[in-house]
Amino acid sequence: MSLQILDPNDKQKNPIRQLVTFSDRKFDVESLPEDMRRVYEKLEEKNGEEYALLFVFVMRTGVELHRAWHMTLLTNKILHQIKHKFDLRMTWDLGVTKLIFRVNDGAYELHRKVPYDYDSEYQDIYMRIATALIDGEINVHEALIYQSETKKGIHTAKSGRFLRDFPGRLVLYPWEAATCAVIFFGGDWKDAGIAALTGLVAGLLEYLIVYLGGDVKILTDVIVGVSTGLIGGLFYRYTEDVCLRSIFLGTLYWFFYGTAFVIGLLEIIAGELSTGVTRFIAVSVKTFVLSLGAALGLMIATTSQASQAWMDSSAENCELIDLNSKWWRIPLYLLCSASALGQYRLPIVQYWRGLAVQLGAYEVQYQAFNYFDKLHAQDYLDTSVSNVFGAAAGVLTACLVSFIVNRIRGYYNAKLLQQDDDPTCVANCMFN
Repeated sequence: MSLQILDPNDKQKNPIRQLVTFSDRKFDVESLPEDMRRVYEKLEEKNGEEYALLFVFVMRTGVELHRAWHMTLLTNKILHQIKHKFDLRMTWDLGVTKLIFRVNDGAYELHRKVPYDYDSEYQDIYMRIATALIDGEINVHEALIYQSETKKGIHTAKSGRFLRDFPGRLVLYPWEAATCAVIFFGGDWKDAGIAALTGLVAGLLEYLIVYLGGDVKILTDVIVGVSTGLIGGLFYRYTEDVCLRSIFLGTLYWFFYGTAFVIGLLEIIAGELSTGVTRFIAVSVKTFVLSLGAALGLMIATTSQASQAWMDSSAENCELIDLNSKWWRIPLYLLCSASALGQYRLPIVQYWRGLAVQLGAYEVQYQAFNYFDKLHAQDYLDTSVSNVFGAAAGVLTACLVSFIVNRIRGYYNAKLLQQDDDPTCVANCMFN
């Protein structure tokens, strides 16, 4: 790092950027995987160092953004912006889990298999790095170094590192299962306690499977489903006053990739049939396997027909709490939402934004459902219309939160960088 002393009264543009530069930092290509390093060396020899590093950056950005959100349309858009900005001769195929990158008109081709996972923090950081490179605010060495530091967790808070991986991540499983059981699936507090137990067991089983690694990972959904069915079924067999629906759905909520259904539909509508249809079918099969495992566990525990136990439990033990009359409905929903944000690895400092958007969407959806339920209970339009209204409310809330934050940030940056010679009272207040 090099430092340059400036006159504090100098009103030059971007004084902070001129004060600190990172031109001396160089990315270590020896840290690259062997196949990527071989392609880098060939490209460096033919096209120069910067071109070769840009290829590495595009590929790493594609892999990590795909891992972070699996939004093929948005990832593809970002990669195309980098490609056109730096005139790279690259193409790629972004599948559901398999990615292919080609460079120099297909002379070299690399494949990557990306596990399905959501990571809001990686999504945000990798987006910012790519945008900064496109805008010329950093060079490719800095961009690659920052990517490497992000993977090492250098730019993640201790709280984020705790919830990112096991064993710290285990606290989220019972938390989400218990709150979902009550707020979404008609359970009571006893059901919440049982769901917390099944959620913790599911988390421990997944932790064990991840630790063992290898081919055993493909059995995750079956094992988690069976364990949930066994525990829930045993409680129903010996106490009978439990809502199986709330326990099962609350626990398996973590493993149902509901977002992937939405992404698959969006890709089909946008004409990306290869990824859209594949994603939709894959998630449908995953949901079936989870449900089948839970049904098998319930059948073993109750030694009877699982379907009959399910229907009897739903008829007698579910929907016993009238959420409309409870003051704690919204606080409980926010608690449930916080667990979901932890699952998606959103930085804790940003929870307030996520909770604001979720609350806006939830309350509109909840009130709309109660209104249309009186008119369209038989054709399920009450569910469809309320979901549309809730989604629209979530988008509007996100836009409003972004506008307020950007406005405040604009006041603060203008004052900090001395860009405003005559700040208003509001600007001074925001800065202080």
